[in-house]
Amino acid sequence: MRFRRILLAAAVAGCVLPPAGARAAGYGIYEQSAAVLGMAGAGTASVHDPSAVFFNPAALMGIEGTRIYGGGSLLQPFTSFAGVAPHPGFGVTEEMKAQQFYPPTAYFTHHFPTGWALGLGLNSPFGLGVDWKNPDQFTGRYIVARANLRTISSSLVAAHTLRPNLDIGFGGNLVYANVDLANREFVPKPGGGGGQVEVANVDLTSDWTPGYAWNAALSWRPGTRMMWGWIPLPGKVGLTYRSRVILHVDGNVDITQIPTGDGTLDAVVAGQLPPDQAASTVLRLPSIAALGLAWSWGSAWTLESDAVFTEWSTFKDLPIYLERTPSANQRIVESYDDSFQFRFGAERRGTAFTWRAGYYMDQAAAPTESVSPILPDADRQGATLGVGLGFGKDRRLSLDLYELALFVKNRKTEGVNRDGFEGEYKSYVNSTGLSLAYRW
Repeated sequence: MRFRRILLAAAVAGCVLPPAGARAAGYGIYEQSAAVLGMAGAGTASVHDPSAVFFNPAALMGIEGTRIYGGGSLLQPFTSFAGVAPHPGFGVTEEMKAQQFYPPTAYFTHHFPTGWALGLGLNSPFGLGVDWKNPDQFTGRYIVARANLRTISSSLVAAHTLRPNLDIGFGGNLVYANVDLANREFVPKPGGGGGQVEVANVDLTSDWTPGYAWNAALSWRPGTRMMWGWIPLPGKVGLTYRSRVILHVDGNVDITQIPTGDGTLDAVVAGQLPPDQAASTVLRLPSIAALGLAWSWGSAWTLESDAVFTEWSTFKDLPIYLERTPSANQRIVESYDDSFQFRFGAERRGTAFTWRAGYYMDQAAAPTESVSPILPDADRQGATLGVGLGFGKDRRLSLDLYELALFVKNRKTEGVNRDGFEGEYKSYVNSTGLSLAYRW
């Protein structure tokens, strides 16, 4: 039986909420601040709100006073599939259900008069959720019928000034994950002919499982000097690193037989179905490093460019352990590739409003062999617009909003899919978000 398929879904899923093709490559979620997302996520150097806990903890030294921040995004993905021969065949089309996801963010920061700053954060930096239409007829249900894996990531970070133009940041993360996945099992139809018969539903649910990580960052302000006499140095340079997270996920597999109408076959299947049992695997969430360069013109304009590296190659394989039938333990090769994102953003601050715009490119992490209904990963490009405004005489309360259009490149399996599910995936994602912040 294909226990490995349902556990593979858990490993590929990664974390919480948005479905395949929704955000960053692989199963990353970069939507952590409405202000920074208004600049297409280019905020490693210039971030100036409490989301610095995520984008660059060292930048907390530039955020005065005490601040609280809350917000989130509405992610609306659209994914379809067109099959080719040999399976599921030309003319077969499938669609994911129209879904909406709301990954939240919450931050708290405080700047001490002693040259230190502290930040707390709650967010979801990775995620996946899959729900294909008509699960009883979906041609890929032997791979996945439903996939949800939720996580909560909490952060505690500190920042300190080393020199007048150099700050550092560091901290730790605690990540909890929970899995809920399902697929269907098939056996060859009696009498030959190459047909398949659906005989069982497999459900996996897990406990909330913890994992741990650390992060480090710096913020450097080289000044307004020129390089070679004519190239302006960036006014700010940001560098940040978040380590990988290793999650040892424990769960239970429940198997429900589906009657076929053939009494003899049903009796054979009943005798061969493994019992319900505990199962476990190891999830590896990748490390991320980002370099940001920001230039300012006067008090109105800021431009930033970021390069973000994600160590997706840490997801090389998936070990699967079954408690009652250890002879079925397996190691499944995934061989993800490291990927880069390039993000560019602009911000113009006016007397009443702050206007933002940006663009980014993101490389796919999944090799062609690993592209599947669980994660049809592909290269993507995003364009964003954003606006911010303050309330009150001193603007202690601020509101930021952004709109993101994400265009995902069509991805073909090219006849090499590991599960034999061949075809082309098409995706588009719209994301809208807002945040509220208050300082005192």
